[in-house]
Amino acid sequence: MAAANNWQEIKAELEAETQRIFLECPDEIKRFHYGIISHSDAGKYAKGQYFGHWTHVYAEYYSYAGAELSGIISWASDPDFTLPQIQKIFMALSIGAFGLGEYGGQKTLGRFAQAIAALFETDVTREQMVLVLKAYQALVSRLYWWVHWYFPWGIGPVLCRRLEPEDIKEIARLSETP
Repeated sequence: MAAANNWQEIKAELEAETQRIFLECPDEIKRFHYGIISHSDAGKYAKGQYFGHWTHVYAEYYSYAGAELSGIISWASDPDFTLPQIQKIFMALSIGAFGLGEYGGQKTLGRFAQAIAALFETDVTREQMVLVLKAYQALVSRLYWWVHWYFPWGIGPVLCRRLEPEDIKEIARLSETP
């Protein structure tokens, strides 16, 4: 990882990592697909299952990649917001990114969130920070799409099937008979 005071190196590393994972899913996400979660207490209190852990990671990536980082970038681009204000917003809205580094085993996300947090403590300008944040959002979005791709969508048609009117009639009939 680049030194925290070199925004160009951090931006270049973000872009290189995004390119690297564009067509190849990172191992840290593949682990969820296979249920190999050894980096935290996932499943320890959930009878050995990891689906809940996986849904939390999915939800965090979904909201962080889209809404939260889009807001941070928008505010960072607005001259009415100072860089210290943007730093506070970044830290408040990126708490999930720091947590995913530990809870979700998402080391890449956590590593870059830390680098960006440290970058705020340098003489980086608003314009430079916006460029870094946009590169970061591209990486987070790509990581999200890998989580989305590997998510076990097949569970839905089996366990969460919508009831048809015929199903409801049959349930009612069965409930009325001994």
